[in-house]
Amino acid sequence: MLPPKPRSKQNKFSQQMISLGVFCNGAGIRKAEKEAQRLSSELALNKFDWNIWLNNAPRSGSLRDRASVPENVSYWLELFEKDYFNRRERNQKSETTWKVEYQSMFKRLPFEEKLSDRVLLELVFSTQPDTRQRKRAVMMANALAKFANIDIDLKPYQGNYNFNQVSQREIPTDEQIASWYQKIPNPGWKFAFGLMAAYGLRNHEVFNLDLDSLRASPGHLVVLNGKTGARKIWCLYPEWWHEWKLYEEKQLPDVRGKNNRDLGERVTQAFRRYQLTKPYNLRHSWAIRAMNFMPVEMAARQMGHSVDLHCKTYQRWIGEAHEQTMYEIMMNRKDRPLPPV
Repeated sequence: MLPPKPRSKQNKFSQQMISLGVFCNGAGIRKAEKEAQRLSSELALNKFDWNIWLNNAPRSGSLRDRASVPENVSYWLELFEKDYFNRRERNQKSETTWKVEYQSMFKRLPFEEKLSDRVLLELVFSTQPDTRQRKRAVMMANALAKFANIDIDLKPYQGNYNFNQVSQREIPTDEQIASWYQKIPNPGWKFAFGLMAAYGLRNHEVFNLDLDSLRASPGHLVVLNGKTGARKIWCLYPEWWHEWKLYEEKQLPDVRGKNNRDLGERVTQAFRRYQLTKPYNLRHSWAIRAMNFMPVEMAARQMGHSVDLHCKTYQRWIGEAHEQTMYEIMMNRKDRPLPPV
């Protein structure tokens, strides 16, 4: 729905045509989609100007080709942020993602300079190669380049860093986990530690649980609102559910935070205070332990992962010991496939 064109007798918004002057093929359709996103952003920001669109159609459909449109970094970031929240609900979760993943990287850009491939390259090169920061810089710069229709591919510079690298030396044994649990003096944090160890929870998820789901044996736990939504998790080991009395009504620590990131940081601080392992290592331990209990698809679902992400993160942990265990479990199944008679 667009405002009336200049000198039009219309006095209200209506559906109208804008010709981009491109062919109706794959490339043309992709260009039309980008222009539609920009059109939506301009309308949302009250910056739509028929003179810009009419003067450049059908010769050019790209906003970057329009001299009358400001092209500095600040302008494009404003449009990009508006478009980002037009495509998803603006809530605590999406706000945190925007601030941590996007805004933290975009603040390195020179706001008053024209957005160009040089500016985006400098953003990428401001980070160290083969690091988490470099990979994030490439992802954010590519997203902004695509939005602003800048023809550049920065993937060759992202390096070999894997967001999901798990260091073997950091993973505690189940014996260590059980020992740490017994030594925590604070009842609330002892309960939180037990839940995270037995169910592989993310830091913040321990404060978003249906604790009533723990009451009935075998103690399956329901996460109400995690990073990837609600889900049900099995206890590994079930014996911990019984021995640690996770089914009893207990009080979690009184922790406050504006968002999930704040809640997670409170957990990290408590673990550091009690000289425990990093909280996420309990989650990694659960994932590795699950290899002996359930198929990878089930483990991924209970962790709130895609199967592809789960395999990339944990596949290398399936060594000979795990393979032998899984083989014995499968061979001892009464319903396993049998050869033909």
